[in-house]
Amino acid sequence: MTLPEEHYKETYSLLKAIDKNKIATWLLEEGYFPEQNILPPSFKVDNFVLKNVPYISDLKNQPRRNLDCVSYPKSFLTSRVYGIQHPHNYHDIVYWLIQDWTNIIDHIFNNDNLIYTYSIPIPVNAKNKGELSPLRSGRLIYEWIEMAERDLVAEAHRFKVLIRTDIINFYNSIYTHSIGWALHGREIAFSDKDCKLIGNKIDKLVQYANDSKTNGIPVGSAVSDLIAEILLAKIDQNVSLRLKNEKIAFLGTRFKDDYRILANKEEEAKKILSILSEELHKFNLLISENKTQILYLPEGLFRHHNREYFPYSLRKKNRISFKSFEFTLLKVLDIHKEYPGTSIIEKFLSELFDKNYSLKLYFSNNLKVRKKEILKTFSLLFLLKRESEKIVCYVMTIIEVIYLMNNGKYNLKKYLRGIIELGIKKASEKKSVFEIIWYIFFSRYIQLGVTLSPLIDPTLKENLLLKSMIASRQKIFSDSGIKLFKKPKDCHDNILAKQLAVFNRSKE
Repeated sequence: MTLPEEHYKETYSLLKAIDKNKIATWLLEEGYFPEQNILPPSFKVDNFVLKNVPYISDLKNQPRRNLDCVSYPKSFLTSRVYGIQHPHNYHDIVYWLIQDWTNIIDHIFNNDNLIYTYSIPIPVNAKNKGELSPLRSGRLIYEWIEMAERDLVAEAHRFKVLIRTDIINFYNSIYTHSIGWALHGREIAFSDKDCKLIGNKIDKLVQYANDSKTNGIPVGSAVSDLIAEILLAKIDQNVSLRLKNEKIAFLGTRFKDDYRILANKEEEAKKILSILSEELHKFNLLISENKTQILYLPEGLFRHHNREYFPYSLRKKNRISFKSFEFTLLKVLDIHKEYPGTSIIEKFLSELFDKNYSLKLYFSNNLKVRKKEILKTFSLLFLLKRESEKIVCYVMTIIEVIYLMNNGKYNLKKYLRGIIELGIKKASEKKSVFEIIWYIFFSRYIQLGVTLSPLIDPTLKENLLLKSMIASRQKIFSDSGIKLFKKPKDCHDNILAKQLAVFNRSKE
């Protein structure tokens, strides 16, 4: 048995061992909002429980609702829009999934499937079978991808070429009717005019949560990730069966819409891509030609930016001096500029914490030098954020620890308040609601006393997520009866490093 197949079967076994009511609770409480690096801990579900009946009884005559959205930068020029569904629609999707949970899991882990997924959104716990991890993800996204790639490396000696490809604009391209196609078959789903089938029920609920649109599912929730797995599992199964009939040897892995497939010949690799493209097209999805490669092994097995960074990695360091931090940060910037769009900056920042969530970075014992090093660290972190806005949660987390340990000695509050106010102003100028939300949260979380009104473009304040943060009370889906927000000053259950999944290194 190959390592990807072992991973696949272990995940299936662990999922089957978990009571479906625990799954439902986790999907409602932990899976509703996007992962913890997207929105700060103020956006937290408090009293969301699975009801005995769905909120929406008539799926053909339900209210049209809109998503609440925040734009999250993927790179310098591109952003991903995360959408949050009305809790009633979200609840009912969970309700119907759980009603048919055994069949849903068996569908995703079909025995005919030879393309092995590494992106099941539910955090199974191998050390405690039957239980779930409370965090959205036990690993960072880049770690899951690297895990899949490492497993492929162990099997690569049996093959000659590697296929790398993904799907164009995947979540926004999903046709909601195709959820029913994937679960029941296209003709059967089409003939179900009364929405009796689970797939068609989910289709309607997703549609009407997004102004009755049939193109696209909201990015961010665990339920959306689960729907994506339902759809891609069917496509992967179809591809696997066709390749088996063609007697083409291959080994495939997938993380969300990102495929890595080993094959023996370039001609066979082209055939695999052709079949994958045809099966995707049946579900109104397209392969990204710009990101598709056929590489001769060992090329493509190891990412260039990881190879560049490996000699400088701080992961195994117990303590990190300021000088080592500074030098490594500058090297990471060089690598980032050479290989833009990777997660190398996030990887570097996550290595500054140990498995106990303690910051490994230390400063000089000389009080004067120590203060300079602290201020330089703050400055370097914000300069790094300019290169990748999405690391703002990492920056806030590191600064929190340094601030709490040193504010009493150096009165860092005024200096840090100035940085945050400037950050809010600049974020407002470039219309980055995502950054403003994090800055306001952090300023109130550690009580910096930032004055907001003159800093924020009034037009941005219409965003209900931002409006919630400014008002410090829930403004999103206030008609739902579900508590979705808590004040930043009430988010001190743990330091941010423990609250955010991006620093969970327990599985290394």
